[in-house]
Amino acid sequence: MNGIKEGDNILIIWKNNDQNDLSAIVNELKKLSKKGQIVLENADMISDSSRQHSSFDVVMSNWLAPYGINHTDNLLAIIIKLLKPSGKLLLKTEIDLISALKLNGFINVCRDDNIFTAEKPKFEVGSKATLKLGNKPAVWKIDDTVEAQWNGVNDDEVIDDSLLLDEDDLKKPDQQSLRGGLLPVLLFKSISKTFIFMLKVWQTSLRPT
Repeated sequence: MNGIKEGDNILIIWKNNDQNDLSAIVNELKKLSKKGQIVLENADMISDSSRQHSSFDVVMSNWLAPYGINHTDNLLAIIIKLLKPSGKLLLKTEIDLISALKLNGFINVCRDDNIFTAEKPKFEVGSKATLKLGNKPAVWKIDDTVEAQWNGVNDDEVIDDSLLLDEDDLKKPDQQSLRGGLLPVLLFKSISKTFIFMLKVWQTSLRPT
């Protein structure tokens, strides 16, 4: 039971174990942790609300024969919530749980025959941290920029749509040119220039504030 020290609060997760075996391991752990608390939880009864989160330094699971605990993702998720930051999980199983442990947030996962050890990260699950980016904005205010464009703010950045038209675009087509297939060409040019205009507006709106 390497890693257990004085003062550790320890949770033992058991299933179908002999009561004498459970009493023996509790007494052994009391000698190691001394003032620490030793708690027993049945694997079939444990839940997310069984104990206060981040309250155990060590969780021992499936440590005694007949080793009948199935370490599902749900159980591993409960265990990591019950562990304190940097808390340790000790478990026994013949099943390879390295990937499952890592996917459920454990680090420093090791295996020695049928014994697995893993740790909870030094931060709490769901904790937040502020990113210091100096004087640069953390995000671009895209919505504010777009709104400002349409409300006339920063007029120097607004594109004059009249500049997108040339002299040929302002000429009224005659009937002969329309019969000759000019109409589809004019429509295509109009759509293309509208697209270019919208693209430029979008690019302008993406500039960081």
